[in-house]
Amino acid sequence: MPSLPLSDLHPSSSVAAPPRGPSAAPRTVPQGGAASGGRTPLRVPVRAPQDLAAGLLIAAFGLGALWLGRDWPTGTLAYVQSGFFPRMIGLLMVLAGAVVAGRSLLLHGAALPSWGWRPLVGVTAAVLAFAGTVETLGLVPAVLILVGVGNLAGQPLRPVPLALLGGALAAGCVALFVWGLGLPLRVWP
Repeated sequence: MPSLPLSDLHPSSSVAAPPRGPSAAPRTVPQGGAASGGRTPLRVPVRAPQDLAAGLLIAAFGLGALWLGRDWPTGTLAYVQSGFFPRMIGLLMVLAGAVVAGRSLLLHGAALPSWGWRPLVGVTAAVLAFAGTVETLGLVPAVLILVGVGNLAGQPLRPVPLALLGGALAAGCVALFVWGLGLPLRVWP
């Protein structure tokens, strides 16, 4: 179809618009198409990048579990051995990851969010601070340090709710791990 000059594209122009729909004009094949012997690359649209990333991550963890348990004996259903459940869980994770990643090609979903460095650094620092202080200071101070440093990872709480949260978590940890499970943890320094 011949192109119109730019002056004819003005809305007040008296030239009628070209008809829409199939035309009798021969179609041209773009470069690299089937007519020129080249191959067109296969482009699969990702409609939900967040689902694709999650599916690939789940499948990667499943493959890691399968690789770590490759030498463990599985046994049979009648006589289950140590490698049976890790291998089944790894296989289920690979399948679930494939389903989630495949779903990202069919259904529209959320885009990947921007990378948040503050939560990553804050939570990592809180966990490392807990691990470094639980044996030397005891469980209650380590939990309080964990809550305090973890508070810096996101939108900080005010002092009173933060103190209530730290106290409740410390009391819950003492009740569960020291009294309930009987773990030999020091509670106080």
